Amino acid sequence: MANIWKVAKLPILLMVVAQVANSWAYVLYKLAVNDGMSQRVVVAYRYIFPTAFISPLAYILERKTRTKMTKTILFQSFLCGLFGYGFFFKVRLFEVK
Repeated sequence: MANIWKVAKLPILLMVVAQVANSWAYVLYKLAVNDGMSQRVVVAYRYIFPTAFISPLAYILERKTRTKMTKTILFQSFLCGLFGYGFFFKVRLFEVK
């Protein structure tokens, strides 16, 4: 049993860090909305800042391992963008107000 804890320590720690960061983000969003910022602007910022940080990082680290862009991959990406995390984030943000 102790060996399992040594193997699973890093994923558990990263999940806790992700949950704490997510909680702080919702607190900051709540403060911004209560201060008068539009919910649409908050959602736009939620997409703009991570994209601006992750896109160059992904381009640099994975530029040699790109897969061929097919219609199936584009369609699946569209569905993920439409029904993925963003949809549920918008619903939860409107619940906060």
